[in-house]
Amino acid sequence: MTYSVYTAILSAQTIVPWALPYAKKVTLSNTWPRHGKVTLKPFTEALTETEWRRFYECFRDPEIAEWNGSRPLKMPLWLFKRVVMGEVSRGDRLGFGILDEKGEWLGTVELYEMTRSEATLGILIGAKDRWGQGYGTDAVKAVLEYAFCTLGLQKVKLRTYKHNLRAQRAFEKAGFRHVPTPPVPTPRFNFGLAPKSEFVPMEITREEWECF
Repeated sequence: MTYSVYTAILSAQTIVPWALPYAKKVTLSNTWPRHGKVTLKPFTEALTETEWRRFYECFRDPEIAEWNGSRPLKMPLWLFKRVVMGEVSRGDRLGFGILDEKGEWLGTVELYEMTRSEATLGILIGAKDRWGQGYGTDAVKAVLEYAFCTLGLQKVKLRTYKHNLRAQRAFEKAGFRHVPTPPVPTPRFNFGLAPKSEFVPMEITREEWECF
């Protein structure tokens, strides 16, 4: 699954270090979005140092970076924090940490490219020992309920890599459907090598979600 914060992180320039407030412990709030086994902690809440570290390390993992179509992160932790919080302050996205039943950090999910009627979803489960256990699907369901019921959006879209079948199955379990991929023009002189599409677009409307 493509995750938009990569763009900001990987294109960040040198910035003067700064301090961020840290929470001393994780207290799950009843007001945070939740579904099944997961609770979504808004990025507007202070993250613990452990949460920051787990968030940071998942971007440094070569396997996760490959699935995300990127490369392992090399910037220092302080700069990572600065870039993430800069993205949080933007008005066209909302980010959440994904916490399990015990409040442990599993990954992140966000709504970005937000308008009054729709948004694009991005998700990253950094805890590889939890892959294939339904945490990603629960996180997607939680953020969809927030998008449609709290934000009043009419559609949520996403883009995932064609080879990432596990992610596609998780999205289908949450109600997403595949949508046609726009045709890619064939170059006049391509010597028989037609371009291949890397991404698979999916989406779900509010009406489809209500009937799912």
